[in-house]
Amino acid sequence: MNDLLGALKPLGLLEAVAAMQHPATLAELVASVGVPKPTVHRWLASLEAAGLLQRTPDGRRFELAPRASQLAFSILGNRPGGSTRHEILQRIVQEVGEACNLTVLDGTQVKYLDRVESNWPLRITFQQGSKVPAYCSASGKLFLALMQPAKRDLLLGQMPLERLTDNTVIDKSELLKELSNIRRDKYALDREEFMTGLVCLAVPIHQQKGRSRACVAALAIQAPVTRVSHTDIVSKLPILQRAAETIAATLTE
Repeated sequence: MNDLLGALKPLGLLEAVAAMQHPATLAELVASVGVPKPTVHRWLASLEAAGLLQRTPDGRRFELAPRASQLAFSILGNRPGGSTRHEILQRIVQEVGEACNLTVLDGTQVKYLDRVESNWPLRITFQQGSKVPAYCSASGKLFLALMQPAKRDLLLGQMPLERLTDNTVIDKSELLKELSNIRRDKYALDREEFMTGLVCLAVPIHQQKGRSRACVAALAIQAPVTRVSHTDIVSKLPILQRAAETIAATLTE
């Protein structure tokens, strides 16, 4: 039993890194978990070896590694309330008449946690687990806009900004300007940037982490531009925002 408890202690350090909105320094982690620096060093080494934490390129800060992000994705998908969240997506589809999805950030991509399709003959289908680039999708831009600038810049540096459509923004300064507007407005649009003919509106789902609220998922609707224009889709914003608050409540149950 003592061996098990000892093995679980570094998880507190993992939680501390996850709660911070920027890559953590050693000093910040020592202060956060309240244990001696040599112990934190040892725990960090164990978490790095397990593929759960990684150092930033400068080697002085720590952040979640891809394996930890994948674990978080699995936990979010299987935690209590999953059926309730799916029912909320179904109600949105019934109300707006277009496909709705729940996504999380997975590295430099957005991953579909759940999705409900519309009943229209003309529709663009994505499967649960599908991934799309963060820089040119509504949900992805939302995640980038709401994270701390240091983490955002790190992720943008890892993304090949490729032009997927005529509307894809590949100029970094232009993208940063849009992210600033998204951070102000608390919603994001995909104006045929990922796929020609597809528009999308996304809003954040927040969860309390420590003293701050973090965007842990995004709720979005997608539609062919032949049915819903860039302007029309924004009229659905209040519906999405109310649903996002309801889904956020299921994450604390």
